[in-house]
Amino acid sequence: MTISSLGLFFPMYNERKSIEKFIEHIEQEVSQLGIDDYEILLVDDGSHDGCDQIVAEWVRRNPHVRMVQHEHNQGYGAALRTGFLESRKAVVFYTDTDLPADIADLERALPLLADADLVIGYRVERHETLRRAIYSRIYNFLMRLFFDVHVRDVNFSFKVVRREVLDKIHLTATSVFIDGQLLAEARRYGFSIAEIPIEYTPREFGVSNFDSFQAAWSTLTEMVAYLLKKP
Repeated sequence: MTISSLGLFFPMYNERKSIEKFIEHIEQEVSQLGIDDYEILLVDDGSHDGCDQIVAEWVRRNPHVRMVQHEHNQGYGAALRTGFLESRKAVVFYTDTDLPADIADLERALPLLADADLVIGYRVERHETLRRAIYSRIYNFLMRLFFDVHVRDVNFSFKVVRREVLDKIHLTATSVFIDGQLLAEARRYGFSIAEIPIEYTPREFGVSNFDSFQAAWSTLTEMVAYLLKKP
């Protein structure tokens, strides 16, 4: 199928050391897809290390690069919500700035939009801590139970979405539940979801906060609130 335009967005928080090479890498990979109308959107979630200044310089000299900013840090889920709401192109893709998935996998994912409204990746090898593995299995079970979302990996950060989906659904979550709400809303409106296996690249530096009790509690709270409000 022909993709008329592609928007790629990435949540960003204090990425000064890597953001220059990251944008260069994304530019190089997107140029291989043969899509002339594309946008690289950085969602700055209240960074304070100056990475926004580096991106601002890219925005000044490259019309494909754009940045939206939160005045203060609101968290990963809120950054994704902003990215989905701000993206303008016919097809929207997101992953993280630590690149858990190879951008080149878009070459496999985009053709699947011929028969699906969303294409989401699932990790071939998850490389999880025991606690996170338990949280993930409970979360995926609750997504099936509450929202009839039957996918292998609800929260993996490799998702490709048609513009029509984002125009129809209503995203309110600001926690990690934003991924689950995206799929629940898509399911609610009858949109189809295709899955592809992705070779997952674990982060080299830093520690993920996704397996903390606080993150799990925030996700569960928003999930229940969404379930109770759902018509």
